[in-house]
Amino acid sequence: MIAERFSPSDIESLVRIAATLADSPAAAGLSQPYRELSSRARTELVAQATGDPSPAVSALLGPRPGEQIWQLRIWNRHADETAPYSTEGVAIAELADHVRGSWDNLSSQEGIPEQPPADNVKAIELYYGRGRGDRPDEGYDLYAEDLTRPQRSRLVPLDFDFPGAAEADALNRAAVFHPADEYGPACVEVAGVVVFTYLDPVDGAVRVSVHLDSADPEHVVRPDDTVPLRIVVEDTVVLDDSTARAPHPTVLEELLAGGDNGQKTAIRSAAVSAGLMWACPLCQWINPRAATCCEGPSGCRNSKPSAWSPQGAAAIAGPVLALERTR
Repeated sequence: MIAERFSPSDIESLVRIAATLADSPAAAGLSQPYRELSSRARTELVAQATGDPSPAVSALLGPRPGEQIWQLRIWNRHADETAPYSTEGVAIAELADHVRGSWDNLSSQEGIPEQPPADNVKAIELYYGRGRGDRPDEGYDLYAEDLTRPQRSRLVPLDFDFPGAAEADALNRAAVFHPADEYGPACVEVAGVVVFTYLDPVDGAVRVSVHLDSADPEHVVRPDDTVPLRIVVEDTVVLDDSTARAPHPTVLEELLAGGDNGQKTAIRSAAVSAGLMWACPLCQWINPRAATCCEGPSGCRNSKPSAWSPQGAAAIAGPVLALERTR
């Protein structure tokens, strides 16, 4: 990020300059996101001058791993501006607003309605043309850009000692909630550990992301630069890297890991009959009971049968396991 090249005092000066622009006629030439940023800077300076509490409810923690922004560049004979947007839809809406504000440029052309269409995409296509060739003196570019979080160096104590009960309670009470904004989903921060929980439409699942690169080195970072972490889902420990011993693998996992091909077939057959595993009706992959869809290597992803039962699963898996024995 460009901000990394400036000192804190330089950034403070830039914020004050932005605040000055908020009430200046020059603000009219800024894009909407930049005008909002300038207004936020002015509000913060006024609050500081009057001694009032800051109205800010969130802060930029840095680019969120795995996230994207959409860069929209709009250019014509008078200006060439690029601004970031959280989603493609928001960027298209902004572009459509620009088009509607410039609709008078098309007043002399045949086949163009007097008023722009309500549909954003249609309005953009009518204005620029399907190949963007109808307006040689102006145009736009819209593209996605991945955000990455720079790796930071940090000092960690060599005599690491996890916080005791009183100190841990104080750190827990100091947790900060960051609402969702244009930079990413909502998150909770405890001792520098940031946890995002949000609906992921791409994977069709509730996603929980834990980010440790900003963890507080004075409290939760071990000498090897790792953070003791234990993740629990519905009272089940799914990951344990804490000072306590990690949970033992299940007996089924140990049997499958130590058996040969023939033994694994027999183990899977017994597991399916006992309701501990189920067979995919499409690709015949044997899945653990907890899996809600097929986890086979072919990327099947077929949903677990809604009427699944150990008896029915055994009936489906029987021919498959028999085939495995002949291989």
